[in-house]
Amino acid sequence: MSSKVKIITDSASDLLPEEAKKYDIEVIPFSIFIDGKEYKTGIDLLSEDFYKLQKTCKEVPTTSLVAPEVIYDTFKKYVVEGREILLITISSKGSGFYNSARLASEMIADEYPDAKIKILDTQKFAYVYAYGAIEAAKMAEQGMGLDEIYEKTKELISDFEVYAVPESLVYLEKGGRINKASLIFGSALDLKPMISIRDGLIESVGMLRGTKKIPQKLIKKIKETGISQEGKTVIVVNGDMDETTQEFVELVKAELNPGEILVKPIGPTIATHVGPVFGIFFHLS
Repeated sequence: MSSKVKIITDSASDLLPEEAKKYDIEVIPFSIFIDGKEYKTGIDLLSEDFYKLQKTCKEVPTTSLVAPEVIYDTFKKYVVEGREILLITISSKGSGFYNSARLASEMIADEYPDAKIKILDTQKFAYVYAYGAIEAAKMAEQGMGLDEIYEKTKELISDFEVYAVPESLVYLEKGGRINKASLIFGSALDLKPMISIRDGLIESVGMLRGTKKIPQKLIKKIKETGISQEGKTVIVVNGDMDETTQEFVELVKAELNPGEILVKPIGPTIATHVGPVFGIFFHLS
């Protein structure tokens, strides 16, 4: 029997297809255009394929806005079944998806006044809100109500901070995420930006010098927050930096002693803007 509350997210969450199936989560895909060809992320374009294409494509890949009508059709499918809906979205500051979803929910409200839809703007990117969607689906399965699931999921996701290090400044510059002067300055001094999410946007929060011992330097930055990760769930994300990520995971185990380490891929939607990258979502409390 299906739970009353249906959990939906978008493909920029990097929720894996097998996870979506296991937890009965609907995923609305983003489209990415590479050299004129359209790909649906998470359906006909997975992480490993994207990074190969990113290295060889002639033009910078671009993402496109998901039309409100697409989201409306997804909402309607569950509303007519009598389900309530929680949609968990990518940051509204970094994508128009949230606004499309708001329009879609207004369209549903006009047609189905009794429909119950809540939209959670996570102000985050990547797998941290896939993790939130999974936890929300578990709550729904336990029979928890829509409002309570919304509040608990919002609290869970907002407790995570992220530090990540792109392999190169090039993709940030190509995507307009870092200015040309920073690119030249960083390359000349062999600096790597440490990026995070501030007010719903990806921003540089510092520079790490050199290409050696970057995982160790990242661990040091996490320790400097003074917040223990012991016994907690942390999420290590990997965007085509397998060896570095593997080294980093071992350091996270030894130095931070979390209860659980989830190692998850960075998918095409975010990789379009940052290129190869690794990082960690850790707790603020």
